[in-house]
Amino acid sequence: MLTMTTHEERLRQKLAPETVGTTLIRAGCFLSAYELIKSEIVDKVRGFFWCGFKDLYDEEHYQRDVLSRNPKSRYRASCGWLVEMDALTSGQVKQLEAIHQHRQEIAHELPKLLIDPDFEVKTDLLVAALGCLRSLGIFWGSIDVDTDPDFDGVDVDYNEIKSGSFLLMEYLVALCGIDAVQAGAAGQTEEERVQ
Repeated sequence: MLTMTTHEERLRQKLAPETVGTTLIRAGCFLSAYELIKSEIVDKVRGFFWCGFKDLYDEEHYQRDVLSRNPKSRYRASCGWLVEMDALTSGQVKQLEAIHQHRQEIAHELPKLLIDPDFEVKTDLLVAALGCLRSLGIFWGSIDVDTDPDFDGVDVDYNEIKSGSFLLMEYLVALCGIDAVQAGAAGQTEEERVQ
């Protein structure tokens, strides 16, 4: 059981200006991470079914191949499609569910985040978000390379592709003071970690 002095001290530390600043930066970074991921998943999967004319989509294939996986959630349906396309692993999709849940906590309970000594931004999920953005960037970047005639005959190492979303997130993670080695490991592909 916490004594009053211990609780007072923890609360005092939580409300210290530098701690509040760090908490707000991390909360903003987490909310940004979720929005970047959501765009990479929902918007880009939808865009994959664009037929090349203004506002013309292959609705039949999009409905059959993506939305039918989860008619109640375009996000979860798109995640399922991305797993089938080997853009994400099922483990990453589980991480994305935890990221979504924590995003909801942060967005709806920001005052609690600022004053409750036991409620912190989960930096491990922030690092996981960075890894998911890297995987998605490689996937979408490889499609761009494969379909762009400017890359015909060019040997491209897909693992070197870094999307704008990933680079922004990498910068935000650094602003949060999260260990660069830990964040870098999250950004590696499974093959890179094995080597």
